[in-house]
Amino acid sequence: MAWLDWVMIASIALLAGAIIAARRRRKSYLSKVHLEARKRGSPDGYNEPELAVAPHHARAQRYPEEEAITDGLTGLKTHGYFREALDGEWRRSTRAGRQFSLIIMDLDRFKQVNDRMGEQEGDKVLRAVAALFEARSRQSNVVARYGADELAILTPETNTQQAEDLAEGLRAAVEADHLLHAHEVTASLGIATFPEHGRTPEEILGVAEAGIDLAKHCSGNCVKVASQSSNLEDAERNRRLLEAYLEVAVKRMFPTGNEALPHYRDKFEQMKPLLDTITGLAFAVEAKGPYMKDHSQAVSRLAASIATQSGLSQAEIEDIELAGIVHDIGKLHVPEHVLRKPTLLTAEEFEIMKSHAARGARILEPLKAIAIERIVRHHHERYDGRGYPDGLAGDRIPLGARIVTVAECFHNMLSTLRYKSARTFEDALAEIRRCSGTQFDPKVVAAFLEWIHIHGDSRKQQ
Repeated sequence: MAWLDWVMIASIALLAGAIIAARRRRKSYLSKVHLEARKRGSPDGYNEPELAVAPHHARAQRYPEEEAITDGLTGLKTHGYFREALDGEWRRSTRAGRQFSLIIMDLDRFKQVNDRMGEQEGDKVLRAVAALFEARSRQSNVVARYGADELAILTPETNTQQAEDLAEGLRAAVEADHLLHAHEVTASLGIATFPEHGRTPEEILGVAEAGIDLAKHCSGNCVKVASQSSNLEDAERNRRLLEAYLEVAVKRMFPTGNEALPHYRDKFEQMKPLLDTITGLAFAVEAKGPYMKDHSQAVSRLAASIATQSGLSQAEIEDIELAGIVHDIGKLHVPEHVLRKPTLLTAEEFEIMKSHAARGARILEPLKAIAIERIVRHHHERYDGRGYPDGLAGDRIPLGARIVTVAECFHNMLSTLRYKSARTFEDALAEIRRCSGTQFDPKVVAAFLEWIHIHGDSRKQQ
């Protein structure tokens, strides 16, 4: 057989293989192996055009794999592709010592469009927003469909101010669009910049998503940066955020009526450097999963009740109450597939979940709220020393953490979680008694049981 025949046969085989592989990849995203292969073809290993692997406006027929990485409705990149590009840009920026930013957008009142006009009209709205985002993004950006009504933009070599300017332009474009205006659809946008707001892709995503939550608390149609920085310039910039969601936070954090608002407004003013950063992040944790709704508020109130029953000072009670609000803040960095898994976690997934205690403490560290930071770090320690992250035992565990541990475990037992049904009130009490001296501090359990004896079912009190 002539060498030309062999070349033709080999070419046909390669083409067939590519078609089969593309079909297998349909509804998935470009693999890390494929991305790395393309990177190796670059002279410098990873230049800017290759960040997006192909320009984000390329059509599906240009590359067979585009079928797998292009969202069929909007024509933007898929969520999976976006995560791969984010990981790649993080590695590149880490090596080069450069910045990059994320913008995540959630549509305001989009559900009302689907409910009133049907999904076809909702699809038209989403395509219109996607077109606006694509038209206003430079070629090196990665524009993707991040969720059902969420879009995301990865912007290489971009600082926070530049990302804010882009996001504000996108917000204004959505607001000015005739179709979107007719449906009363606007955009809430959150921003995060590497390394200013986080050192890992998950941390950057968490801060960007928290920015959306802050924007929603400000009635939407705005751009927010949920900065974790404690410098004075950022504190002044974030002062507006506290004012915007102050009343919402008061109502959620404290079981009081409007008559108590002036008292707590003064208290919040004193605590502003702490609250304007962490309250929005704490609320963002609850937004990550429906089973977490109101969990932090319930734990906060019960922990404060136990602290009161234990005879602690007012300052200690307030620290424990606020620590209860933010005790799970580190879950912002737990991947969605772990946080939302409907069954028991594997050993590897449990290690990821366990990291939230130490991560939460690190989020709070720059704020110099030492007592609250220590409670957050140690609220999963056990009295017998078999907890995490540091394996502390007995009185070496901060008292506030021992109190939050009892409050959280009791509330979890009364709740229907992703992997278990709720226990009865009596069963939960029996479990608290059974674990006194092993998982729980006997003195804290005694104070808790005494409070229950006086007040009854804690859910009625809350």
